[in-house]
Amino acid sequence: GASLRVRATAALFKGLSLMAMGLWVLGSTVYRVIYLGVPQAEIMGSIGFLALMANVASVLLLRAYKDGDANVRSVWLCSRNDAIGNVAVMVAALAVWGTETGWPDLIVAGLMA
Repeated sequence: GASLRVRATAALFKGLSLMAMGLWVLGSTVYRVIYLGVPQAEIMGSIGFLALMANVASVLLLRAYKDGDANVRSVWLCSRNDAIGNVAVMVAALAVWGTETGWPDLIVAGLMA
């Protein structure tokens, strides 16, 4: 396998990229709520469901390797956490549909970021 330094650098890069993605999600959600109005609940729910299916498949594939080195475990944990986030997005989509406001989307994005 790769040296400890290479694996640590890869883990650091992954962490920084996830932080950048979280900030982008938060910023784009705030922009959409303020300037574009209410998100389309049907699209939110559909994308959330498709992403959930992909993440559940990843979790099932990686389950046997979840106790491996830090990077493999990290991928498993991220897929599992993303699946939980997908459920939150689907709940937010239902709340957006029910309330006809963008606040549920903003709240979930803030929690996820």
